[in-house]
Amino acid sequence: MTGRILRSGDYQRMPWKNGGGTTSEIWKASAPDGAMLWRLSIAEVASDGPFSEFPGIDRWIMLIEGKGMELSISGEGTHRIERPFEPLAFSGDAKTECCLIDGPIRDFNLMVARDYAQGDLRVIALAAGETRTLDPGLAALHLLDGAIELQGALLAIGDSWIAGSAAPPVAGTSRPSRLAIVTLQTGG
Repeated sequence: MTGRILRSGDYQRMPWKNGGGTTSEIWKASAPDGAMLWRLSIAEVASDGPFSEFPGIDRWIMLIEGKGMELSISGEGTHRIERPFEPLAFSGDAKTECCLIDGPIRDFNLMVARDYAQGDLRVIALAAGETRTLDPGLAALHLLDGAIELQGALLAIGDSWIAGSAAPPVAGTSRPSRLAIVTLQTGG
């Protein structure tokens, strides 16, 4: 089994056009024509404002630092996101407004092109000394806290791993750890 470890210090950081924050792109898979297939990122949201619209994209967002935000999503109502590590799925087609609850936040994001795959984002916790075989549909993981060993390499907080084959990886840890798990199911 192969995979690629991405270190948090290597993520590409980009300011938003509206000045309301920055995004650190963890991973982006693109089609031969350049269209985004799926993407992982961490956003630092500094102020209230609209989210960019992404037609044809399914989105997941999860608070990882700060007091939280309220998202007003057209057709879905208002969602208060104030507990860390609880993903919210919504359509990238929807007009979405963000209102910060009490200051800047950081959030973890997954975007998947609807015509490419059906995605999912969830969080799992590993207890100290636990070893676990991860989901065979795993496309990526991101270490939220703790530390894990994966394929003989140590991942620290903020590091990610992108799957390179269909074989499920085995993660182990000597201390409590929390992982964001991304799965993708393509048609066919």
